[in-house]
Amino acid sequence: MRSRRKTILILTAAVLFALLAWRTSAALRTRQAQSSNGAGRPSGAIVQTVPASRATLELRATHVGEVTAQSSVDVTPRISGVVVAIPVAEGQAVRRGEVLVRLDAKDLRFQVSQARAGYNAARVQVDAARAALVTQQARLSQVLAGPAEQQVRQAEEAIRQAQAAVAYSRQQVRRQEELFAQGYVSQQQVDTARLDLTAQEARLRTAEETLALLQREPRPEAVQIARAQVAEAEVAHRQSITRLEQARVTMQQAESTLAETRVVAPVDGLIGRRLVESGQAVTPATPLVRLIDVDPAVITVAIIERDLSRMRLGLTVKVLTDALPGQTFVGRVAAISPTLSTTTRTVEVRIEIPNPDRRLRPGMFTSVELLLARAENAVAVPVDAVLERPEGPTVFVIRGQTAEARRVQVGITSDGLVEIVNGVTAGEPVAIAGHRTLRDGAQVILQGPGGGQRRTPGGQGGPGGAPSQPPTRP
Repeated sequence: MRSRRKTILILTAAVLFALLAWRTSAALRTRQAQSSNGAGRPSGAIVQTVPASRATLELRATHVGEVTAQSSVDVTPRISGVVVAIPVAEGQAVRRGEVLVRLDAKDLRFQVSQARAGYNAARVQVDAARAALVTQQARLSQVLAGPAEQQVRQAEEAIRQAQAAVAYSRQQVRRQEELFAQGYVSQQQVDTARLDLTAQEARLRTAEETLALLQREPRPEAVQIARAQVAEAEVAHRQSITRLEQARVTMQQAESTLAETRVVAPVDGLIGRRLVESGQAVTPATPLVRLIDVDPAVITVAIIERDLSRMRLGLTVKVLTDALPGQTFVGRVAAISPTLSTTTRTVEVRIEIPNPDRRLRPGMFTSVELLLARAENAVAVPVDAVLERPEGPTVFVIRGQTAEARRVQVGITSDGLVEIVNGVTAGEPVAIAGHRTLRDGAQVILQGPGGGQRRTPGGQGGPGGAPSQPPTRP
């Protein structure tokens, strides 16, 4: 067993030694061939260059998002009732205040009529109470002021008129009695004449008493009674005003309840879904229709932590959707979440797109392109020109046959170009191939556009010199 293992180890070592010897021999032959082929050529790494240029660079980030409504509201009634009409259809655009659902209002109209009648009656009571108060106040003033000369004259004139009326009534009574005795009139006519005489006599006594009162000084008890009557009239007036206000509130409540039978749209939007049917009994907890507001349309995307520093409110956004090919929508960043997701390390960004014609509908998938940064007339070099070195981003500027390593500050990257904030000026040639192993001050050979070497001072190669093979890009 041990001898077999020993034999296997010896054979393995022999195979490895043979393989190593073959690779070493091949490497020596290759080096000798390169030495013989490169006789008479200038030494140095072969590089390709392009001049640093000025360009406008834009840093854009593309995300996938879904269109959502700005708001979605389930409209509910404020009163219970029975649905009698739904004058809107799903997908229909409605304006704020437009009727969405009508409830049965028959009983409520009757309640409004009752409330209005009660209000009108209360108004009449207020007017009557106000008139009574004015009358009592006038009486009090009259009691306090005493009788006026004109009032006395009026009372005396009333007595004379009453005396004349009594005399006339007595004549009529005698005449009716005589006619009754002769059989020309009935007993009823005689009674009527006597009744009229009695009334006229009472009127005369009242006029005489009134005159007597006017001619006497006001008594303290009369003043007290008049003031009490005024106070009672004031209380009655205030109570009537209170009843009028209560009736007004009752009427307004009835009218408000009646108005609630017309369920209207709280905002502009689209009818997303009808949730009830005609004839269905509903309560304030029953959703009637789902109203969505899609102007502006809203898209929420997740931005990686690295791009967060470039985000700002109002940033322009371009939106495309496969549902509307060939159409581009422009929106803006409306809100940036203050917190990052602990699992994805992203932040939610809310984008609003004006959508007056409602072409963007909730549920559409979109491609969202954000313009994170823009550099105009910036110095730019190809991406391959910038090398990541321990000391920082480095670019090799070729001066003649010498490579000069420059540490640069880079900006945004766009379409294969990198913005050079400082370190390189426009027009300077920078290496884009064959420079990855260069060091500062290294000698180089410039490769021509066709793959051959270009003639440089102090060296030969390419057109006009010895034939050369296309160099291998490091």
